[in-house]
Amino acid sequence: MKFENIKRILEYYDIGDVIKYQKMLHGFANRNYKLTTSKGSYLFRINVQQDLSSINYEMRVLRELKQIDFPTAYPIIRRDGKYITELEVENVIIYDFIEGEIPRINAKTVKEIATVSARLNSLPNWKKFEKKNTINLDDCFDLIKKFDSAKYKYPKIFEYFIEQTEFLEKYVQNSVPYGLIHADIFPDNTIFNSDNLVAVVDFEDVCTDALIFEVGMAINGFCFINNQLNDKLLKVFISNYNEVRRLSKMELELLPIYIQWTAHGMVSWHLQRLMECKHDSQLARTIELMERVKGIREISKWELLK
Repeated sequence: MKFENIKRILEYYDIGDVIKYQKMLHGFANRNYKLTTSKGSYLFRINVQQDLSSINYEMRVLRELKQIDFPTAYPIIRRDGKYITELEVENVIIYDFIEGEIPRINAKTVKEIATVSARLNSLPNWKKFEKKNTINLDDCFDLIKKFDSAKYKYPKIFEYFIEQTEFLEKYVQNSVPYGLIHADIFPDNTIFNSDNLVAVVDFEDVCTDALIFEVGMAINGFCFINNQLNDKLLKVFISNYNEVRRLSKMELELLPIYIQWTAHGMVSWHLQRLMECKHDSQLARTIELMERVKGIREISKWELLK
């Protein structure tokens, strides 16, 4: 990103003159910069993968969340009332910059995440935001169809992915409570001060889906130590989530499936990119997630929740 481009974009805003900017390393899907101006610090985000309709959907959700004072980074409005600035083939949004750190994984941070997840999942008017999850079984089966023509092939991973997708298809269902979900509540999408939650960020994947999907994803993010599910952290999460939104009997029975499903969904995201371009860290993450799924699949639902 050139200084001149940032300076030109800031002409649409009332946030002062740019002093300096620094690229942030976090993020596969976007290019993020910490922007310092004469009026403060901001997050300058170039959306690499989201199309315009998805970005507008995210802006609608964030406006709704502001009404309930949900802890997140909110977009800065331009002088003309818009949030999005088009930059050639990409789109730029400027957000509040929130100081803090990626959390440690412990009982306190798990409690904070369980509570805020349940708050989001309890939004009463979620139906006006209906949108399909980007992680879905249809896309997994579509990905399988591309294995033969992939630029880079991973036979053992492909074999695993096919079998696990077919296994999950038997259990992932629509007869569980639905609502608004963040869909990617992971440590690097949260900001903490010590062990206190400051914000949940990166709402690019926000959608409506089974609420137990959110639970499974958050457990993947906050209840695994050295790639092993930690029973104590799992119980902390469920207990504190239940204080805000009680999980149904069916949701609890399906929890082991949805812990697998959300991890498998992450495998699909990485695998799609690995088929196009070799990337050592993504390959390592894919293998790690596969081993995680295999481990959870070996645990019965009774062992998981006893």
